[in-house]
Amino acid sequence: MDTNKKIMGIRKSPLAITALILLGASHIPTTTPFSIKPPIITNSPTSAVVVRWQSQLHSSSSTGPRRLAHDGGVQRTTRDPDMRNCKTIEEVTQMAYDHVDNMSPRGVAAYWTLVSKFLQQRSRGPPTKNAQSEGDQTQQQMAHQFDSIFVRTLEGIESCGYRDLAQTTMGLGKIMKFAGNSGKRLPKGSPHQILHNHLVVNGTKNKQIIFDQIARASIPILHEFDARSLSNFIYAYALAECTPKFEDGSAFFDIVAIEAIPNLKRFNSQDLSNMLWAHATTEETNSALFEEGGDTIVALDSLNEFEPQGISNIVWAYATLDEAHPMLFKKIAGHIDALDNLEKFYPQALSNISWAYATARESYPQLFKKIADSVITRKYLIEFKPQALSNIVWAFATANESHPKLFKILSDHITALDNLDGFKPEELSDLVWAYASMKESHPLLFQKVAEAAIKRQTEFDSPGIANLVWAFASNGQIDQHLFTSLEPTVGTLVSKCNSQELANIAWAYAVANVAAPSVFNDDFIQICLENEDEFTLEALSQLHQWQLWQEQLETNIRLPPSLEEKCNGASVSTLPRPSDLQHDVISELSSSGLQPEEEALTKRG
Repeated sequence: MDTNKKIMGIRKSPLAITALILLGASHIPTTTPFSIKPPIITNSPTSAVVVRWQSQLHSSSSTGPRRLAHDGGVQRTTRDPDMRNCKTIEEVTQMAYDHVDNMSPRGVAAYWTLVSKFLQQRSRGPPTKNAQSEGDQTQQQMAHQFDSIFVRTLEGIESCGYRDLAQTTMGLGKIMKFAGNSGKRLPKGSPHQILHNHLVVNGTKNKQIIFDQIARASIPILHEFDARSLSNFIYAYALAECTPKFEDGSAFFDIVAIEAIPNLKRFNSQDLSNMLWAHATTEETNSALFEEGGDTIVALDSLNEFEPQGISNIVWAYATLDEAHPMLFKKIAGHIDALDNLEKFYPQALSNISWAYATARESYPQLFKKIADSVITRKYLIEFKPQALSNIVWAFATANESHPKLFKILSDHITALDNLDGFKPEELSDLVWAYASMKESHPLLFQKVAEAAIKRQTEFDSPGIANLVWAFASNGQIDQHLFTSLEPTVGTLVSKCNSQELANIAWAYAVANVAAPSVFNDDFIQICLENEDEFTLEALSQLHQWQLWQEQLETNIRLPPSLEEKCNGASVSTLPRPSDLQHDVISELSSSGLQPEEEALTKRG
C-alpha cells in the first residue's frame, strides 16, 4: 500500500511524519500545529525497536475503539486503569498493556511515573533455574508490552496538557537516567535490563525520537506551563541527556529559557535550582537565563528556603558554564557562613561548593574555613567518594586557601584505604598536585599514589601525567622508581602535551635526576620547537633548568638556539621558585651551623 495513502484519513502527528521520513515516503504533509519545524531526520540506521514502533503506529491507525474528533481526525475514547495498587514493574506494565488502547495522556503519565519509581527499587536478584527456562519468552513479552506503551505514549503526546506532558517527561527522564547508570548490574531478563537495552544499549535513536516528539509537542503550550512543571520538564531532558535542536537552528533549551526568564520570580528554590542545573549538566549555556536567575536569587530576603543540595547545584551550574555573577556567589557564601553548622550538607555538596568557588575564582576565605571545619569533624570520611576528596583539596589549592589540618586528616584517611582503585587517574594527579601546590608534605600519601599511578599509568592523559610528575618533584618526593616506571607512558603522551605540560615534565625529570632518553630525544626537541611561541616565562625558565641538566648529563640533546636564548632570558628575569627539597637541604645545612646562599644567579640563570 502507498505509505501516503495509508495515513490520509488521520491527523499527521510528528511521529507519523518521522516514521514516513524514515520509511522513505515520497510526499510528506508539512502542515503542523506549530511554528517550529521538526528536526531533520538523517538516514542513519534505525534500531529494531524503532521499526517496531513505526509499524505499530501505522497498524494502530485502523484498530481500537475511537471517536471522531472535531477536526475530522480520529481520536480514541479513553478510560484509565487504576494502577495505584501495583507493586512491581511487571504488574503495572501488564495492567497498562491490557488497557493501552484506551489510556488517556494522564494515565500514560501515571504509568511512567510508577515505572520510574519501581525502577529505583532493588531488583529481585538472579532468576531461578525454572525462571531462566522461561526467561526468553518473558523477556520478549515484556519488550512487546513496552513497545506498545511507547507507541501509545507518542500517539498521545500532542493531546497532552502541560502537567501530563511534564509528568510523562519526568518519568521517562528518570527511567533513562537510572537505566543508563545501572543496566550492567541488573539480572538478565529483568524489566530493568529490558528497559536498559531499549533505551541505552540499542536505544540512542529511540530516546532521541521520544524526546524530539515531546519537545515539538510542547512548543505551542509552553506559555501554559507553571513554574514547577517547566522546571521539571527541562530537568527531565537533562536527566535523559537529550538536547533537541530544530531545523531552523534553534535549541530547545533556549526556547524553554526564553519562556522561563520573565517568570523566574514565580519559581521556588527547587525550581530555580533544577532549571540552572539542567542547563549546566547539558552544557546548554544561556547567559540571559543565568543573569536573571542570579538577580532573582540575590533579591531574595534570605536563602533559608533553599536546600543544601539546591545551593550546591546552583553555584556548580554557574562555575561549570563559566557564568559570572559575583553578587550571587557573595550572597550564597554569606548564607553558608552564617549557618550554625553544615551537618545537612552531604559530602558531594561540600565538594561541589568548594569546587565551584575555586573554579569561578570567587575568594571567600570564611566559606572555605567553614567547609574545612565541617569536613574534619565528620565522623565517617568514608562517606566522601574519591571525586569529592580530590575536588576538595584541589579547590583549596586552586583558591590558595591553607588549612593544614584538613590536608592532614584527608591524607591520613586516603592512606588508610585498602587501595586507590576508586580514584580516576585525573583524581590521583589532582590530589598530589593540590598537596604540592600548598606545600603539604605527606610522604605516605605520595607513596600510595605512586604505587597506584605505576599500576594504572596507561590510563593517564597528558595533563594528568604532567601534573603528577610535577607534583612529586615540586613536593620533594623524589621517587626515582616512579619516574623510571612512567617513562614509557610519558614518552607516548609527550606528543599530545601543550607547552606548559612539556615544561612541567622536563623540569620534573630534571629535579628527579632521571635521564629518560626515550622521552628526551630529538622528537622532544621538535615538539618544543613547534610550541616555541606558546611557552610562558615560567615554562621557559623550567625548560632552561632542564637544558642545564642535559649539559650536566653530557647528552647531545640541546634546544634550538632561538628557543635556548628565550629560556636563558626567562631564567635570568624570573624570580626563582625553590622546590621543597631545596628548602629541606638549606634547612639541614643551616641547622649544622653553615650559612649557604640559597640562590646564586649566574649569566646562565
